[in-house]
Amino acid sequence: MAQTLKWICLMLVYSLCACTKTADKPPMQIAPPDRGEVMCTQEVMQCPDGSWVGRSGPKCEFVCPAGDARK
Repeated sequence: MAQTLKWICLMLVYSLCACTKTADKPPMQIAPPDRGEVMCTQEVMQCPDGSWVGRSGPKCEFVCPAGDARK
């Protein structure tokens, strides 16, 4: 029983250490910055005129047909 408890504690400590190591890393870039490629998230926004738009452009902004750009 004591041996099993030791292994459980050891695995718990190992898991916590592994989680904290990955949490310190910066987010992974999708495309190298030198190629100029941008990948935007797949979100949509409803514009004041009722139409729906997704993020686009180099800054991944919402651009409504009326020209109202939002982040």
